[in-house]
Amino acid sequence: MTTLQTSGAADPLPFVALSDFKAALSIADNDTSQDGVLTNMLLAASSAVQSYIGRQITVADWSDRIRIRNGDRLLSLSLGVHPVLSVAEVLLDGQALPVPAEGWDFDPLCGILYPPNGHWWWPGRYSVSYRAGWTVSGMKDADDKPLPVTMPPDIRQAVLTAARSFYSAKDRDPLLKSESEQGVGSTSWATPDVSSGGLPPDAAAFLSRYLPSGFS
Repeated sequence: MTTLQTSGAADPLPFVALSDFKAALSIADNDTSQDGVLTNMLLAASSAVQSYIGRQITVADWSDRIRIRNGDRLLSLSLGVHPVLSVAEVLLDGQALPVPAEGWDFDPLCGILYPPNGHWWWPGRYSVSYRAGWTVSGMKDADDKPLPVTMPPDIRQAVLTAARSFYSAKDRDPLLKSESEQGVGSTSWATPDVSSGGLPPDAAAFLSRYLPSGFS
């Protein structure tokens, strides 16, 4: 079982930088007249993307409880959230295991934790405390220095696509699905699928590999 220990940043941050959103909308970076509205759209799009994926994806502290039954031995423990940034502590039946001289050995991308003796994990109840997730623009380390952005491009593109959709719809009657003008033509708007949490279909299409069936 995976449990969220801390939610990461105290204030939510959008998964796409405001400057990138403004560039996509061809808004000059020095034009700050809509910054508040645009930031709220990015936050809404980021929240929708995270809800669609079904778990927090930005950096946070987590704790996994894993049981190995008597008679079984595992070559590795699979952590519930990745990419893994660091492993803080591993308990076996409530007792802290000594940290290996070179630190805990794990695969960051797969979230696989290897045993300290190089052989296997023995039967028992394990509790693993670790930090995992992706960083976004605006996140800082313990020394208040900016962290490099690690959020995958396809997730950021999904947020940008959704935010642009929100921007295009901001002055439109939400009850109006189409309109026509004689001699000019007609225009209709796609209705977001409820199953995608309100995300436009083209935004949701970027996220298929992060859903539980394809990404744990």
